[in-house]
Amino acid sequence: MLTVFRRHQQVLMLVIAIMTIIAFIWLYNRTNLTQVGTNDVAMIYGRVVQRAEIDRQVRGYQLAMALGLTDFVKDLGGLGENEEASLSEFILNLLIVQHQSPELGVRPSDDAVASAIKSLPLLQTDGSFDPAKYARFLQDQLTPRGFTERQMEEIVRDSLRVKMIRDVVTSPIAVGEAQVREAARVYQPIDAQILKFERSSFAKAATVTPDETATFYAKNKEGLRSRESRSLSYVVFTLPEAQQKLAGKEHAAALQKLADQAVDAGKTIRQGVAKGLDLAKAAEGAALHSKKATAVESDGSQNGKPSGLPDPLVAAAYRLQKTGEISDIIQDGNSFYIVTVEGITPARQLELAEVADKISTLLVQEKSSKLAADAAAKSLDKIREVMASGKSFSEAAKEAGIKTQALTGVVPADPKGSKEIQYLASTTLSLKEGELGNLQGAPWGSFAPYLQKRAPLTEAQWNEHRSTISKTLLSNEQSMLFMEWLRASRGAAQIKMLAGASKGGG
Repeated sequence: MLTVFRRHQQVLMLVIAIMTIIAFIWLYNRTNLTQVGTNDVAMIYGRVVQRAEIDRQVRGYQLAMALGLTDFVKDLGGLGENEEASLSEFILNLLIVQHQSPELGVRPSDDAVASAIKSLPLLQTDGSFDPAKYARFLQDQLTPRGFTERQMEEIVRDSLRVKMIRDVVTSPIAVGEAQVREAARVYQPIDAQILKFERSSFAKAATVTPDETATFYAKNKEGLRSRESRSLSYVVFTLPEAQQKLAGKEHAAALQKLADQAVDAGKTIRQGVAKGLDLAKAAEGAALHSKKATAVESDGSQNGKPSGLPDPLVAAAYRLQKTGEISDIIQDGNSFYIVTVEGITPARQLELAEVADKISTLLVQEKSSKLAADAAAKSLDKIREVMASGKSFSEAAKEAGIKTQALTGVVPADPKGSKEIQYLASTTLSLKEGELGNLQGAPWGSFAPYLQKRAPLTEAQWNEHRSTISKTLLSNEQSMLFMEWLRASRGAAQIKMLAGASKGGG
C-alpha cells in the first residue's frame, strides 16, 4: 500500500504482493481518428478511450461500491435507477474529474489517501483500522478483479478528488434564514380543499380501434421488447433470530462474526468454482445449501410478480458480467449473500399479438387522461372566474359541480400520513392563504389545491427543525451546483462516441 502503511506492514505486504495478480494496463493518448480501431470507444479531451479502459473503470465502480464509497459514486451519477445509464454517467464524470483535478490544483496526498483507507468502516474493528481485514479485502475483493492495492488507492484518491472539487465548486453557497423559514412550511399544519378530477370517469368515452393499436406498434416497435431475465443460484447467511434482537456492540459483533463466516465460505466456493464446480456443488464444500431463482428481472420481479429476493442481491446478480461468475459478499440487513448467474434470457422483440392488449390499455389511458385534463382545465377556469366575481371558493366549486376533498390539520412532512395525503398537502407549500393552485398530476387523474389556512410555525418547531432544514437545503444546493459544474465540464470535454464502441465485446 502506501509508504505510511508499508513502514509498519512490510511482511504483510510481501505476502499480499505474492498473492496478487497484476492486470492493470495503462493506456496512451492518441488523436489520429484514422487509426480508430474496434476497441476505441470514445474521444474525450482529444484523446481516445479504449474498451480496456472502460472495462477497468467498470471494475473500479464495483470496487468503489464494495468499499462503501457510496457518496463518491452518487456524486458522479452512479446510483440511478437505470444501472447501465448510471454506470455510463459515473465513468464519463470520473474521466472529467481526473482531467480537471490538476487544473483546479486538487492533488490528494498519499497521507490523505492512507487516512481515508484506514477510516473505511469495513476495514475497521471497534472503530480502529484492522490490518487483518485489510489483507482479507485485498485477497478476496481485489485479486478476483485483477486489481492490486495500487488500484484501490487510486479509487480512494479519486473519491478524495471528487470531494475536494465539490468543496471548491460549492464554497460560495450559503443558506439564509428566509430560505430556511420558507422550507420549514413542511412542518406547519394546513387546512385545504382539493379539487379532484378522476380519469376513470372518462374511460368509457375513450375508445381505441385495432388500427390505432397496430399504428402505435409500428411506430414504437423498437422499444417494445421483453426484459432480460436471469436464473440465479445463491447462498445466504442469516443471523439467528435471538442474535437479531441484540443491540449496540453485541449486535455489531455478531454481525461481524457472520460476515467473517461468509467471507471464508466465499473463499471455499470460489476455489470450488475454479475447479469446475457449479455454485451448488461448491457450496456443499462449505457445508451450505444453495437456493435457486429462475427468470428474475432487474427490478426483482418474476413473471410480473415480486420474487421476494432482496434488492441488493438482484442488483449484484445484474452486475455480474457472465454466467458462472461469483459475486462479492452482499449484505441486506442481518443477512449476507453470495450469488451467481446460471443462465441469461436476453431481451427480444415482442410481436404485436403479445402486446396488443397492453397497447390498447395504454391508448385508452392516454385518451381518457386528455379528456379529463381538458375538462379539468375548463372547470378550473370557471371556478377562478366565479371567485374573481367575489364569491367564495366553496360557492365557486359548487357552481362548477366539482366535489372537493378536505385536508384538516395536515402536516405535509408528517410521516404518519399516507403518501397520497403528503403529496396533496405538499402542493400547498407555495400557496398563500386563500389562493387556488394550478392543476397537478396524480395516478388517478389530476387535482388543484386551495389553501384555506396555514398554522404559524412555533418557536419550539423552529428550534427543533432549523438546523436539519438548513443542512438539507445547503446539501441540495451544493449537489445542484456540482451537477451543473459537471454538465459544463462535459460540454468542454467534447465527448464523442466512436464507431468502435459498437463493434467490440463487452
